[in-house]
Amino acid sequence: MSVFAEQVRQTPSVREPAYRPAMWLSEPEKAELESKIGDASLYQDLVTLREMVRQQPDNIELRKALVSAIASAEFAGIDAFSRKVVEWQDWPVPQTLIMAIARQTWDEVRHAWLAKGLVESYGGRIGEYPDTLAGGAPPPGVAPSGPLTAGYGSQAAEQLMRDPVVSLSMTNVSLEGGALTLFQETSAVGEKIGDHLMAHCYDYNWADEVTHTAIGDYFVKQLTADNPEEEAKALRVHAMAEGFRARLTGQQSEELKEFFAEELQRATAALG
Repeated sequence: MSVFAEQVRQTPSVREPAYRPAMWLSEPEKAELESKIGDASLYQDLVTLREMVRQQPDNIELRKALVSAIASAEFAGIDAFSRKVVEWQDWPVPQTLIMAIARQTWDEVRHAWLAKGLVESYGGRIGEYPDTLAGGAPPPGVAPSGPLTAGYGSQAAEQLMRDPVVSLSMTNVSLEGGALTLFQETSAVGEKIGDHLMAHCYDYNWADEVTHTAIGDYFVKQLTADNPEEEAKALRVHAMAEGFRARLTGQQSEELKEFFAEELQRATAALG
């Protein structure tokens, strides 16, 4: 790894205002959050939070909470993708992939900027509500958590998540695919309650997510071409990220391959 990439990897995630992960809130902070939205545990449940906004359209505090919760992921995206732009230059990946990730980083910057403007339009500010994510990559030496890294030690888990096939399969194909639904439904809630700025911002973000998932589909196929082991890895990661069993049946593998083939056609038409 180059000196610059190693320095980036060892640099902790920072933001002004500082990140304030929801999972590390003090008891007074939890009490403050509950006074605003009723139940602190609901803050990280975006589906429920969005439904609360729909049912209580005049509750501006709930709108601030929803936008702040989503904004946390955008800031985390800036952190994660910008690190990839540096680190992946040491990996045997196409230069076009590095440029695509650079473009995605700027998209996340724009999404965070839109979220900042939207929450400020409600009289709020970034940092007023806690972060649903820890703000990007975990500190050096701390293993990423979740089903994809279960059973790995700290160093092994970090190495796993720096694998472009694993990262693209989990992030661009699965998580960004989930963001398509998140943004589409949040935009629809904005239209429903007459919040046209919310509707416009998340419709704009949705369009970007279409491209982000296409990037994942296109480059996962490129990186796994003529390499059955890498293709199997991509399928396993995608399946686990989607909540399937870790050990796929033959039928499940074929279904996922068909899915990738269909997505690749769309991605190639957009990016080829």
